[in-house]
Amino acid sequence: MRTYVKFHFSSEGASPLEIIRKVRERGWAPEVGQYDASKEFTKEEEYLNIVTELHEILKGTGTLYKLITKER
Repeated sequence: MRTYVKFHFSSEGASPLEIIRKVRERGWAPEVGQYDASKEFTKEEEYLNIVTELHEILKGTGTLYKLITKER
């Protein structure tokens, strides 16, 4: 399975480059097109860790996000 994320940035929050840098440091792969980044997982517990970690990374940055999970 793979989880994709689409970011919605605010000019009042963190810069897009800062957000992309932070998620790349945590293993998210940059995407071109419909999504901004993605991360693969195999177990449900990994998924729960991925979304919890992403939420913590973005907390306080003013960045909104949408998650989509698909079978690979």
